[in-house]
Amino acid sequence: MNNQALTLPWAKINSFVGNHTNKALTAHRPCPICDGLYYRTLLVFDDFQYFSDSKEQPKRTLIREVQCQSCQAVYLNPCFTPIGLDYLFKEAGQSYGSTEERPQEQFNWLSIRGLLDEGIKILDVGCYEGGLLSNLPTNLRRIGVDIDASSIAKGQEKYGSKGVELIHGAFETFQCPIEPDVIVMFHVLEHLANPYEVLKHLRSISHNDTRLVIEVPTLEFGKTNDINGFFSVQHMTHFSEHSLDALMARSGWLILEKQQMEVYNGYRILAKPGAFCVKVAGDEADRLRVFEYFEHYYRNLTEVAKKICSWSNPTRMVIWGGGSHSEFLYQVTPLFQQNPDREYLVVDSDPVKQGKSWRGLPILHPEILKKISWDDCVLLVSSYGGQDSIAKAASILGVPDSAIKKLYDYVNVY
Repeated sequence: MNNQALTLPWAKINSFVGNHTNKALTAHRPCPICDGLYYRTLLVFDDFQYFSDSKEQPKRTLIREVQCQSCQAVYLNPCFTPIGLDYLFKEAGQSYGSTEERPQEQFNWLSIRGLLDEGIKILDVGCYEGGLLSNLPTNLRRIGVDIDASSIAKGQEKYGSKGVELIHGAFETFQCPIEPDVIVMFHVLEHLANPYEVLKHLRSISHNDTRLVIEVPTLEFGKTNDINGFFSVQHMTHFSEHSLDALMARSGWLILEKQQMEVYNGYRILAKPGAFCVKVAGDEADRLRVFEYFEHYYRNLTEVAKKICSWSNPTRMVIWGGGSHSEFLYQVTPLFQQNPDREYLVVDSDPVKQGKSWRGLPILHPEILKKISWDDCVLLVSSYGGQDSIAKAASILGVPDSAIKKLYDYVNVY
């Protein structure tokens, strides 16, 4: 054993005492699609932990995915409150993000439909720091809104001098200085507690010819081999094509065009203001899709469990990844039950996570891999989309290929 390895802060799982929850993190709600009150439970995690350990701040909460008994929509209930979002997601850091090709594809799609013509007033809802707007033509009026004050502040510093206007405010109530010609929401609506009120507000600030572009992932294409599954714990509504169509009609939007994206799970809609549809009809097909989804999901969990149980049961393990994927490793796989005496370290390239711990396991910079002896130690890649790039980075840092363990035979990033 390398003597340097003995000085590293190896730890056992759940060696941190003090993590807790708080009732203020979540709140119950009616169905976000039809306002129905009755549902059946689909999936529950009693103590899901959001990133690093803390004795001071609540980091654990109940996750319950349910299906509406009236319209068959699937959603998180209870859902996160603004307080919950602040406490639970502030350390998301680099855990989430779209592929580099996505903004260019979005630009081309909008341009072909004349939605980026000279003089257009465009509003990006959920703009983050305003990156998409900054890449649009300067002959547009470009406005963005986001609920995250720090992101807006960073965006104003980056792009304010380039003509990008950014607003901090709640999506249900923010004040827009103009009636936008085009509104875009790319993979935002699924994160919101009350998507109906948001869509209704957007209609109220629009004119008759305003065009709304929305894209969300859908249940129809949710059969991933990722242990996180389709029911992402950062999404509050898990749309199907039917439930999104129904919500659009209920909130007063007339759909002009629909498109299922080919290379990732994205259902894109182009709409304009229309009549309000009061009644939301159910869709029995969505009820069946849920059963089909879970059949696929648990089959994938079985394959991952087989892979973990086939390993040689080393006495030490390094986990590359301090985000939600590692929490899913804890919740749905046999990894940590396989050997209760095993010691771990976590490495992560995200500086937001470094120097903290997750369930008692220290989170360190990946450079620490150079100090580890791999005689009876393996490195587990705890990421879906980043699996191959992490494995390559570990190899560059001197981890033998034989010590690098992957969970997925293929990756399909959306």
